Amino acid sequence: MPHDWPTLLCDNARSGGQAPQPWRAPGRSRWQTSVEGGVRGSPVLQGELLYVTSVAGFLNAINIRSGRTQWRFKAPAAIHSTPSISSGRVLFGCSDGKVIAIDALTGAKSWETAAEDEVWTSPVVQNKAVFFGSADGAMYAVQVETGAPIWKQVLGGRIYSTAHVAERHVYVGCGDGNIYSLDALTGHVFWKTATGDGIDCSPALANDTLLIGSQDYFFYALDAGNGAIRWKYEAELGITSAPAISGDLLIFGCKAGTLHGLDVRTGRAIWKTQTGQAITAPPVVSGSVIWLQSGITFAINLSDGKVLWRAGMGNSLHSAPVVTNHAVYLAGMEGEVYALE
Repeated sequence: MPHDWPTLLCDNARSGGQAPQPWRAPGRSRWQTSVEGGVRGSPVLQGELLYVTSVAGFLNAINIRSGRTQWRFKAPAAIHSTPSISSGRVLFGCSDGKVIAIDALTGAKSWETAAEDEVWTSPVVQNKAVFFGSADGAMYAVQVETGAPIWKQVLGGRIYSTAHVAERHVYVGCGDGNIYSLDALTGHVFWKTATGDGIDCSPALANDTLLIGSQDYFFYALDAGNGAIRWKYEAELGITSAPAISGDLLIFGCKAGTLHGLDVRTGRAIWKTQTGQAITAPPVVSGSVIWLQSGITFAINLSDGKVLWRAGMGNSLHSAPVVTNHAVYLAGMEGEVYALE
């Protein structure tokens, strides 16, 4: 049975799968298939179906054994959102502000709800609620079964940061340059912490430390309870890539094309690696290897940041891959989807 990967970076902890098998360069492509429109959101996987969204407005369900499209759903607008799978439904946001839930097996629409502007964030499901942010500057919580509203909290700017939900806290970055902690039950703001520019990066959590990058060139570690800054680290350009965490190592990329490895406790630099293109996709850790899409595919050694191999797939790859013990699934801006062995 394949390793399920039902949301952005595998799970709500953003673990990136942590598949135990150290990956070598793929020996061959199991299959390659095309979808209509480029792919900006990352694929997700459940059972034998890989779900891939496209900017042409399609959600595609692809059988991972054959590479054939089992069904596809046409949304009313472009989809930049990484889907999430929960309770037998695939959820995603659209550029017209709608968030739609689709039956994962049949492709039939279960429900839809709407924000007032585009939704690029990945829906996060926790405790029977779906949390998402919109370019209208608000965070939303709706019921996972029906899409009925629970709360709406207006913040100070656009939201392209996928929230991190832990216990009663919803952590999210905002276009006004603030990092917010909201009450998951009510939307009440527990605290906010200012950075020097807008935030499009999605946060991660390591124990009681919240980790997030800003367009102000700095990466921040905050006390998750009160928002106090524990340390910050300056990169070469703005940071929009969500981080990965492996033990005490924090990994993130920036628009200068540099991938950084830091000590998560202190912010001390362990290594950095130049890829040559802006890094906007989150890195994915699999065993001792980091998978990174930065125009092409990189495999990078976790301990020292050295490039193990690189491979071009014939198109521009900027979404995070799905890494399992059996295959790696990639999707690109020319609409090609690959299964590599």
